[in-house]
Amino acid sequence: MTDRRPLRDDRGFTLVEMLMTVAIMGVIVTALCGIVISYFKTTVDTQARFTESLDVQFAAAYWQRDVASIGVRSYDAGTKTFPLQQSVGVTPACTLPAGTTVVTLAWSAYTSLDSTAVPSPVTVSYVAQPDGGRYDLVRRRCHGSTVVSTVEVAHSLNQIPTVTCDIACSGSGAQVPRVVRLSMSVLDPEGNGTVAHTATLAGERRQS
Repeated sequence: MTDRRPLRDDRGFTLVEMLMTVAIMGVIVTALCGIVISYFKTTVDTQARFTESLDVQFAAAYWQRDVASIGVRSYDAGTKTFPLQQSVGVTPACTLPAGTTVVTLAWSAYTSLDSTAVPSPVTVSYVAQPDGGRYDLVRRRCHGSTVVSTVEVAHSLNQIPTVTCDIACSGSGAQVPRVVRLSMSVLDPEGNGTVAHTATLAGERRQS
């Protein structure tokens, strides 16, 4: 006798199987969301730190070269020597950009073969300019009263940079500082990241 009962249909899911699947997917999706959020947060922080680091490196290139050059000289006819004069924190003869002058470095540029001729003073001033609650660090180089160049070496600083020397910054003669440091704190200009990148740029005077 032929069995005419309908064959069992294996297609589809039971309620228990569906509930188990939803629960497992929930665990997997939660874990994946945590990984993705962490990845994007790390990527943003890394990009912010990279941008801040570029500003520091750019400023460091100028700073180290400028400090290496400092050394204002005068001629002493009695001893026939060229003693060092104050070379850090001097007053430039040229006009500076609006803002807070962080420091002015100076040295002498000799343009004559006459050893007794007065050399031309060269000054490089670093000025912190307010910019929407932050500061841009501007470098202005002058020959005497003539402005030679103006360059923005860093931007989005969250405070005015400070300058320190291995000895008194305003010394002369043997007391002209040999090492001058610029401390700065940079934020990402795009607003990514909330922790500023701090750095201390050090330059060493070549002249003795």
